[in-house]
Amino acid sequence: TDLFEEADANHDGFLSEDEMRQIFAHPKVALWLKELGVDTSDSDTLIQLLDDRDGWMMNRDNFVQGILRLKGEARSQDMVVLFDHVGRIRTHVKEIRHSVDRLAQQNETTGSGTLTI
Repeated sequence: TDLFEEADANHDGFLSEDEMRQIFAHPKVALWLKELGVDTSDSDTLIQLLDDRDGWMMNRDNFVQGILRLKGEARSQDMVVLFDHVGRIRTHVKEIRHSVDRLAQQNETTGSGTLTI
């Protein structure tokens, strides 16, 4: 039998969050995934990374694709792209913060109890 079938305790063709936690806690599975470069020490984060649809029910194809996507170490070029995205998000958050500060200051100046956007 394969890993997915072993993990699918109720044999419904999907892995639930609990089934994924149980399989990632198994020492042989943790070792096998470690060899692939997948860290199972934080199963909650691993499940979130695997389940990009937020459904907590994962079929065989999604499970395999998720493991393959996480397999191996991050490459430098992947990290550069990630840092670029984080930098852009940070800039947007700063802009939003400044807008909210300006609105709050205007609200204090006008003395009204409501904030008008």
